[in-house]
Parts: sequence; C-alpha cells; structure tokens
Amino acid sequence: MVNMQNETKSLKKKKLKKIIITVASIVLAVAVIAGIGPFVLNWLHLKDQTANYDDLRFFEPDYEKNIFEDDLYMSLRRGIHYNRYGNECVLTEDNVKELPAAAGFFYDYLNCIIRGDYENYPNFYTDKCKNDENFNCPERFTMQGLYDIHVDLYSVSGDEETGAVTEIYEVRYRIFENNGTYRKDILPDETRTRVFELVIINGEAKINSITYRQTIK
Repeated sequence: MVNMQNETKSLKKKKLKKIIITVASIVLAVAVIAGIGPFVLNWLHLKDQTANYDDLRFFEPDYEKNIFEDDLYMSLRRGIHYNRYGNECVLTEDNVKELPAAAGFFYDYLNCIIRGDYENYPNFYTDKCKNDENFNCPERFTMQGLYDIHVDLYSVSGDEETGAVTEIYEVRYRIFENNGTYRKDILPDETRTRVFELVIINGEAKINSITYRQTIK
C-alpha cells in the first residue's frame, strides 16, 4: 500500500514537471516569434546569471593606481561605440551634445565607472532600481579599465500621460585587469551583455533596471 502511494506521488511530480516544462517552452516560443526572446530568457535565467567569481581570480586592487598612466590599457580600443537604429558613432564630450539624451547619459555613466567615481555612481539610477533587492551598488571601487565598449539601442517606447520615454539598451564591455571591486560577475578581459532599461523624463535619463542577456542558440 505504501509503495502504491509513493508511486502515485512520483507520477504526480513527473506530470507536474512535464506541465511546467511544456508551459515554459510555449512561452519561450511565443516570445521568440514576438521578437522579445532575449528579455524573457533574462527573466527565466536571472538567478543563474548573478553568481560571482572567487576573489582569487581577480587582480589585486590598487586604489592609488591611475589607469590613464598605464600604457597597455591606453593602447586598447577604449572608445564608447553607441549604436542607434544602425547609426554607430564613438561618443565624445563634443558630439554627445548633438545626440539624443541617452548618448550623453551613457558617456557620463561609463566614464564615471572608468574614473572610479563611486560617490557619484548611485546618481545614475532611479530609486526603483536602487531599492531592488538584486541591485548591486559597490560602496567603493577603483578606476576601471573599461574597453571594447558597445551600447546598442534595442527598443523605444513612450508614455503619453507622463511624457516619460523608456529605451532598452544592450551594453557590453571588457575590464582590463579586472580587480573585482566594481564587478565580480566577469573575469579580467571577459565580456557579458547586460540589458539596461533607461527612463528619460524631460531630457534627464536614469537606469531603471539591469538584467543579463541570455543568447538564444
């Protein structure tokens, strides 16, 4: 009798697991057809993407080091490549004045990270983002040797009532000799695409959420 009850429970678990997998497959298939697959995958795999590497795999932090005096870093491709609707350019202090608000935002945001300006860093995020339990805001980090930087616009939407514009971007870069004080989810010179939700109100842009991109294979 006990064996029969155990077999029944086992069958129920298998059926439930099969139902869950089937539903997930249908949702994913619809998302791919609708062109939003990467974002659905982000939500499904977010917990698997948040693990950090061990400290021993990073370079020793040096808060006194000026990375602009490192000849090897300065020889790398350090420009911020901003792509909007297929029109790509390298952002500079001058040309961002002629470009949409998001371009200037990312120019300031990424340079804030490069300079190791951890005091000003939280100002680039909305309160909603900063209050999220998964939001990671280091109390302190060194200058970061960002290079091979790409910021690609994915989509744009607007709210007629508030006038807010939401822009979704895919952002990726490498960190030269990453010491883990800013990011521990990528090893030195690795890259990993993240998805940024940018909210722009009256020309002022802030990051409202960050997730990881999971490539569909």
